[in-house]
Amino acid sequence: MSNQKMKVLGISGSLRKDSYNRIILREMAQEHPEEMDVSIYHLKHIPLFNADVEENGDPEAVEDFKEAIREADGLLIVTPEYSHGMPGVLKNALDWASSMTNENVINGKPAFVLGSSPSMLGTAFSQAQVKQALAAAGALVLQQPELYIGQVTKKVDETGDLTDEGTKKALRQSLDDFYEWIETMKKR
Repeated sequence: MSNQKMKVLGISGSLRKDSYNRIILREMAQEHPEEMDVSIYHLKHIPLFNADVEENGDPEAVEDFKEAIREADGLLIVTPEYSHGMPGVLKNALDWASSMTNENVINGKPAFVLGSSPSMLGTAFSQAQVKQALAAAGALVLQQPELYIGQVTKKVDETGDLTDEGTKKALRQSLDDFYEWIETMKKR
């Protein structure tokens, strides 16, 4: 193990300021393994994907996003579920990041996907789609553990803090597992 902290880029698939998935991501950014640094990237400035625009080079917001991915050792994606699928904003960002025209920065990047929802199922359908898109881009997706945080409204207080100890423990364990995954992938 090196003396330098592992850099993980955290992305929420929701643009909503107080989204449950942003709360989960913020918790993970605060409570991560000592050897890891989790930074949060907001997708709000990324334009809609357009191959005509891309032909002239990536827009500045896209280039900033790609640079953040390049600098990261791994991607941590916390996604909501909209109509049994991945949010459009997240799919859009992944399309820009994985496009072959100007550089697919996701290829070979370790990734972990989880999510929360007020429903009982958590975000099982959405996570499957995110994992599929990441795999198609060549990401090294951690398949286990799977973390579906259902009934999240009962696990967050009125100030926007995660209060459920079982969920907090699962998040810490999943970050430990992701740390080990990234270390394993570095040795390939």
